Amino acid sequence: MTKFKIKYRYRLLLYFLLLLVFAALAFTVWISKQNRSYSISSLQKELSNYNIDIYKQLSNGTSPEDITKNNRIDFTILDSLGYVIYDSREREESYQDNQIKNTEILQAKIQGEGNALRTSFTNNEEELLFHAKLYDKKFFIKTYSILSTQEPLQLEKNNKYFLLIALLLIALILASLIISKKLSKPLKSYLQLTHAIKNNNDLSDIEFGNDDYGSVGKEIANIFKQLEVAKKYKQQISHNIAHELKTPVTAIKAYLETIINTPDIEEEKKKEFLEKVYSQTLRLSHLINEVSTLNKLDEANILKNEQPFYKVERVNILSCIKDVIQAIEIKLKTNNITLDYTIDEDIDINGCYSLLYSLFKNLIDNTIEHGGKGCKIFICANRNENNGSCIEFIYKDTGKGVPKETLNMIFERFYRVDEGRSRKTGGSGLGLAIVKNAVAFHKGEIRAINGNEGGIIFEFFIYSL
Repeated sequence: MTKFKIKYRYRLLLYFLLLLVFAALAFTVWISKQNRSYSISSLQKELSNYNIDIYKQLSNGTSPEDITKNNRIDFTILDSLGYVIYDSREREESYQDNQIKNTEILQAKIQGEGNALRTSFTNNEEELLFHAKLYDKKFFIKTYSILSTQEPLQLEKNNKYFLLIALLLIALILASLIISKKLSKPLKSYLQLTHAIKNNNDLSDIEFGNDDYGSVGKEIANIFKQLEVAKKYKQQISHNIAHELKTPVTAIKAYLETIINTPDIEEEKKKEFLEKVYSQTLRLSHLINEVSTLNKLDEANILKNEQPFYKVERVNILSCIKDVIQAIEIKLKTNNITLDYTIDEDIDINGCYSLLYSLFKNLIDNTIEHGGKGCKIFICANRNENNGSCIEFIYKDTGKGVPKETLNMIFERFYRVDEGRSRKTGGSGLGLAIVKNAVAFHKGEIRAINGNEGGIIFEFFIYSL
């Protein structure tokens, strides 16, 4: 059985109408109480004035029977003991009852005057308001009348009052319609968003409001755009990795198949093939290590201060670079490359030694692979004058340089300026990507420019973590 579903807009409207009904009921109760309070106060004043008028007439010698009557108000005269001397309604039972214990009489005896509200004995639906005063400590005059809460404000007769209430309710209902429409408007954008995501449509065509709901919708759309970009990026990276792995694996397979399928192969040739297999294995291992390094850097940069893979310690920049030079000294000499540096011995930083080592090693390897034999390398490091935790670096060589149009692309993974030479020298196309991410890990930035006299210059800065 299909469950009945009410649209969000109509649900909002229903809630507003229920709220209006509640408000109307509360207003009605409040008006009723105000009307009753006004009626009691007005009638008390009228009873008090008539009470005083009766006393004045008695003082002037008027007999109780000749006192001016009031069509709405009755009165009773009682002695100091509470017995009736005269009752304007001339009821025999009134003369027989002692009223000294009645609330209004007790108050009048103690305070001089008193009031009481109680149900009529003859008609339980009527409420009577009593007002009593003690005169000369000898007798009481009690005035009383039926309480009516309709007469003072005349609610049933005042058409203007009800017209005002009706107009107010109509205005509130219209306001509820407008508010419910406005509040439910973001849902339309969210439905468009989910539909676009489901059908892989363009999210930029969806219009979000300028309120908080719109900000949330824009943020969700941006997250999905980033996820889509990340998805495509991962697909591209996976494709590149598979392509890079295929080359050494194919070579290894070919050499090994030749050795296995050629039993009478010469030992010298066999040794040559095994050396090439070993070389391709090293290349494969190097590629896997660099991909692993980049993946760890990606996660570390996302987690910010929570580095799960890289230890932060005190690193001396000069010692780190000397370690790199010592490790690749043979490669530098083989390619007749000279390396000079200007770095103070006291430049230390809180950072990751392994990443800083990899950073400088990959920069130097990049020069060795692409700069050409006989070029020169110069490294300069200085502490920023305004911020002591920031170290500024300049790395430059006198090699072949890079075409200007490709400068912004050299930090991308698997990008090669010279595809053929890179593969021949065993380059993975990941070295400068590792450099960029290692700099980002240390909260810095890097850029590459061509030197005026040839070669390439890398300018970057890192911060102490």
